[in-house]
Amino acid sequence: MKTISHILCAVLLCLTVTLSAQHVRYDVEPAIQRIQEDYIAKWGRVHNIDGYRIQIMAISGPSARTRMESAKTSIQAEYPQLSVYATYQEPYFRIRVGDFKTRIDAYRMLQRILPQYPSAYIVADQIEY
Repeated sequence: MKTISHILCAVLLCLTVTLSAQHVRYDVEPAIQRIQEDYIAKWGRVHNIDGYRIQIMAISGPSARTRMESAKTSIQAEYPQLSVYATYQEPYFRIRVGDFKTRIDAYRMLQRILPQYPSAYIVADQIEY
């Protein structure tokens, strides 16, 4: 009987500790709170950072825009997890994919893309973050 009451007490103690741990309250100094709010206000507006993308193609010529649009559609279908960016910088239409913070992340994806697009390579770019 003592064993059962000890086990019951232990279970009830665990339950009260678990339930009380779900309500955590932090007291933050007002100066620290202002610093946090200033940081969020300043950096919350930044959407572009230095990073890497993979350039799939750069084409020019009379039908370049049409070829670029069809390539963009097929890339989006093949790699739906990647963001696809089509840009024009005279005289080339360029297609770049991804928003990679590190070159290693870009390299991993490049290895998956190379069989379909052997001329693809990594470029430094402003990425959306």
